[in-house]
Formats: sequence, C-alpha cells, structure tokens
Amino acid sequence: MNLNQLMKKLQPVLQPYEVAGETIYIHRPNGRDFAKCTDVAQTLILCAKDENGDPIFSDEDIDGRINVNSIDFVIQNEIYAAIIKLVNDSNPTDEVEKK
Repeated sequence: MNLNQLMKKLQPVLQPYEVAGETIYIHRPNGRDFAKCTDVAQTLILCAKDENGDPIFSDEDIDGRINVNSIDFVIQNEIYAAIIKLVNDSNPTDEVEKK
C-alpha cells in the first residue's frame, strides 16, 4: 500500500468556484480544520484556495492574501454557501473505492 497516494486520495478535492469574474478553489474542510470552521470568515480562510492550493484569505493584513474582513459580506456569504453546499452534497464514502 502506498500511503502517500492514499493520503492524496483522502484529502478534500479543490473545486473551482467563480466569484467576481475570477476563479478560486473551494473544498470541504478536512478533519483537522472542521472544528475551526466556526463562522463565515474562518471557513473562508480554511476552505478557499488559489490554483496552487494556497490560502487566499486571512483574518489580518498579510502580503499575498486578502483580509477576509475587508470584503463585502454578501460575497463572503456566497462563497460560504458554496462551501457548505460541498459539505451537504457530498458523501465521502461514495468517493472512496471500496474493495
């Protein structure tokens, strides 16, 4: 068994999501981050990435990231709703090949 391959298969998959004419990538939270997704801002920080899988939001002004608190709440809520939809619409056991 190749544990590295298995680990990659079990990680949340990045899904493209268009916002304001730009594509970002969202995913379900992983087990470590799930408990930290306590509000809209934290969920966006943990579950929205760029094309390389790097976080695009932070809760403070950091070079190379967008302060999530500085963007329109309506936009925050749209992204959050898309992440929640991923959580609600997916059953991870359906995605794991059973043998």
